[in-house]
Amino acid sequence: MEILNDFSTSVHKALEEIDPNYLKYPGVVVCGTHTPHNEEDLIAKITECRVDGTPYLGICFGHQLAAIEWARNNGIPDATSEEFGEGTPVVKALPKLKVGLVDGESYWHRYEVVIDWKKPDHFFTCQFHPEYQSSKDKPHPLLVKFLSYAKYVYEYDLAMQSST
Repeated sequence: MEILNDFSTSVHKALEEIDPNYLKYPGVVVCGTHTPHNEEDLIAKITECRVDGTPYLGICFGHQLAAIEWARNNGIPDATSEEFGEGTPVVKALPKLKVGLVDGESYWHRYEVVIDWKKPDHFFTCQFHPEYQSSKDKPHPLLVKFLSYAKYVYEYDLAMQSST
C-alpha cells in the first residue's frame, strides 16, 4: 500500500490500529495537504488505480483530485481546481475555510468538489478526515470498508497465485 501526500502520519496510525497488516495490501491513499504539489503526478496515480482496479482512498485533497481525474475522463478534459490551474474548475473555493467538526465529521479545507460524479466501486473518497475520528476502539467505518476491500483483493490475488 502506498500512502501519499503530507498528512500521512495520522492515516498510517489509523490504518495500523484497524489492521496491522495493512501495508501489504494493494492500495493507494492520497491524503490531504495545506500546500498542494505534484497534482498531475497524483492524478496519474489515481488514473492507474481506476484502470487497474487498485483500491483507492482519497481523503480531502485526494477526494478532490479523484473528482478531477473522473471529470477528465468523463467529458471535461480540462477539469481542474480553482486552487491550481487553468481550465474548467470542478473544485471551487468556499467563501471561507471549513474547519472543525461539521455534521459529525472533521474538516479542514477551503475547496470543495462542485460536480456530480460517480466513483468506481474500488474508490473510497471523502472531503472530511476520517483518520482524525478513528481510534482503536472505534475505527471510522470508511477506513474499515477501504481496508476490508484492500484485504479482499490481497487474499483473492494470493488464492489465484496458489491455484496456478
